[in-house]
Amino acid sequence: MNYANWPLFVRKRYWLSQLQLGSPDGATTHTASAETAIKWLYDVLTTLDTKASALMRLNGVLIAAAAFLLGVVGRQGTTVLATGAADSRLIILCALLSACSIFSCLFVVNVSWPFLGRATLADQGGDCSEEIRSLDAACTFRRRLYRAAWWLSLVASFGFLVEFAHQAWNVFKVT
Repeated sequence: MNYANWPLFVRKRYWLSQLQLGSPDGATTHTASAETAIKWLYDVLTTLDTKASALMRLNGVLIAAAAFLLGVVGRQGTTVLATGAADSRLIILCALLSACSIFSCLFVVNVSWPFLGRATLADQGGDCSEEIRSLDAACTFRRRLYRAAWWLSLVASFGFLVEFAHQAWNVFKVT
C-alpha cells in the first residue's frame, strides 16, 4: 500500500502510533508512544466532560430547589416553611453561585477542539509536539475551570444545607 495515498488523518494516526517519546533531557530510557500520551490527554478531557456534566445536573437541582423556596416567600401562614428576608438572600446567593458554576462548566464541556490537526507530516515522519502542547493547554484550562465550578457548587451546597437545616428546625419547632 502506498503511504502517500492514505487519507491525511489516517497518515497522522499511523505516524503517531510509531513515534516514541522520551524524557526531554534524555536522562531516562523510559519511552512511551505519542499515541499513548495523546490518548491519556483525551481521557483527561473525557473525564472532565463527564464530571462537569454531573456537576451541571447537581446545580440544576439546586436552582430548582431555590425556585421552590423562593416561591414560598411571602406566603407566611399558608405554609410550614418560614422564609424571611435573610432566607431569601441566602437562597438567591446559592442559586447565583450554582448558575455561575453551570456557566463555568459550559466552558469545560465546550465542543471546540482547537488542538486537532496540529500534527505535521513530512516524508519520513512528522511532528506532533504542537498538538500535544495544545492538548495539554486545553486540559489545564478546562481542569482549572472545573475546579472553580466545583468550589462554587460546594459553597452553594453548603448554603442550601444551612437553609434546609433552618427550615427543618422551624418545621419541627412548630409541630
